Amino acid sequence: MLVLQIKDPAEIERLIKENSDLKRQIAGGGASSSYQIPYEDLEVQDQIGGGGFSLVYRGFWKGTPVAIKKWFDPNHSEQMVQEFREEVMTLAELRHPHVMQFLGACMKPPHLAMVTEHMPFSLHHVLYQAGVELDRKKVVGLAQDIARAFIYLHSRRPAIVHRDIKPANFLVDRAWKVKVCDFGLASNSKAQAGAGTPQYMAPELWDNKAYNEKVDVYAFGVMLNELVAKEPPFAGMPLPEVRAAVLAGKRPEVPLSCPRVITDIIKKCWAADSTARPSFLQINDMLKEASKAL
Repeated sequence: MLVLQIKDPAEIERLIKENSDLKRQIAGGGASSSYQIPYEDLEVQDQIGGGGFSLVYRGFWKGTPVAIKKWFDPNHSEQMVQEFREEVMTLAELRHPHVMQFLGACMKPPHLAMVTEHMPFSLHHVLYQAGVELDRKKVVGLAQDIARAFIYLHSRRPAIVHRDIKPANFLVDRAWKVKVCDFGLASNSKAQAGAGTPQYMAPELWDNKAYNEKVDVYAFGVMLNELVAKEPPFAGMPLPEVRAAVLAGKRPEVPLSCPRVITDIIKKCWAADSTARPSFLQINDMLKEASKAL
């Protein structure tokens, strides 16, 4: 999920205007958006994921397989509508080969939905359910796709901080191409300032301190180790113990079989001091070297 760090007054004014325009569209007023999709154009099928105020379904749009993320709340609370609005605004502006492609949105309550390309598998499914053997070379290839996505996201102005890097939030196609998805936390910087998936949260998030895009680097390091270890971080540990461990500098165990070139990347990424963590540009360079060494 993404955190918008805005300092430029002109950028703040632009975002306020966009937010106001989108509010009018959701309410049914204002000019129609170029990405509005009538809900009746969608054929919603089986549920494939979800959480919070939203559920994700497989479906079709004009005969094309798509993923449909539907927001729901019997009261259509302002919090739910805001969550929907912000994720649509975030994803609608992104264009990158390793970011899930946004196709459009149904903007009129009670049918609030976001339509994206459909990819067959999550990285979590590949890791734990597909029965596929991920060798070290394959892990580095997947990690490179992810690093490229975050070079793009973090280079945006303002930078987009995802804040929920974990295997479930990456999609994989049959050619092993990876795309990042689920930008819900990326936009809810105020309402969910301390939110995230606990096992992947950086120390500064646990400590409610100021943070920046380096929380994504930390989570990437945890997930890279998970891809090598094939075991969820801090599995079975109660959340208070996870918090205490992370703040004490403890991290998930790196497998002894992990090549040193990958171990070095993992440990640099999850450094306690955020300023010591590399950027994704640097991570991508390290992954290139690791690929040559494997």
